[in-house]
Amino acid sequence: MNEVLVKKRKEKLNKVLVALLGIPVVFSIIQAKIVETIGYFIFWLGGFSPYVYEKITHQEIPERTKLMLSSSVFLHSLMGQFLNFYEKIFFWDKILHFYGSFVITYFFYQILTKKSRFWDEVPGAVLMAFLLGVFSGVLWEIAEFTTDKILPDYNTQKGLDGTMLDLIFDLLGCYTMAKIVYRKKTGRFFWRPRS
Repeated sequence: MNEVLVKKRKEKLNKVLVALLGIPVVFSIIQAKIVETIGYFIFWLGGFSPYVYEKITHQEIPERTKLMLSSSVFLHSLMGQFLNFYEKIFFWDKILHFYGSFVITYFFYQILTKKSRFWDEVPGAVLMAFLLGVFSGVLWEIAEFTTDKILPDYNTQKGLDGTMLDLIFDLLGCYTMAKIVYRKKTGRFFWRPRS
């Protein structure tokens, strides 16, 4: 299939996913759920963030990466929270921790291996992307902890076991993507010392 056609299809699908992220915003406004509206609105903005990033850094993000990012937000916000898949589908949370970390590691790899307005190519991009992906997972858990402390009716963290499993799946997602890009870049799965 023509590369231009594939790119246009990915662009269109990405726009549809980002547009669908507005549905929970509208419904939570109608239901006068202020906290939920703010949360859904932040996730909706997250769908636009790759485009904002491109404008600020003058660095193009591949359509596949944008689609992976928006699908991660879509699976969390619309399906996980709004349609309540977190409660309805066993292990939905862990799957999204794995996938979200997988995607964010790929995003960091993509941006670190291209020149931008702020840096030249970063050496060690695979390791740096892995570390930034893991750090993102830790920040997510801190955000959940903070939400639970500020809003007592929320229970985003399901105890210590849930939090630790979230972090483990974040780590596994980051590690899996780091291995994939390392293999693609070097032809090897395992790191070797330089000779």
